[in-house]
Amino acid sequence: MWALIPNWIKIAAVAIASVTLLSIASFQIGKREGRSAAQIEAAKEALYRITNLEKNNASFRNLTDRGRCLVFMRDSSLPDSACD
Repeated sequence: MWALIPNWIKIAAVAIASVTLLSIASFQIGKREGRSAAQIEAAKEALYRITNLEKNNASFRNLTDRGRCLVFMRDSSLPDSACD
């Protein structure tokens, strides 16, 4: 059966399959990296806001370390479980 199919069709099919697999893989990697960059940016902004809270808000300064961590994580949309 394979002998009846011309070589150029076989090569084209393999090339198309390879390009498809590479594009799917690169899309997934880019998607993961983009998500990480967004989390880093959210953490930076939350840190800036928390720094301002520490300067201007006495009740925030009196929180425990875990309490500050919870405020930071919730403010930056990160999971609270990292504070445990």
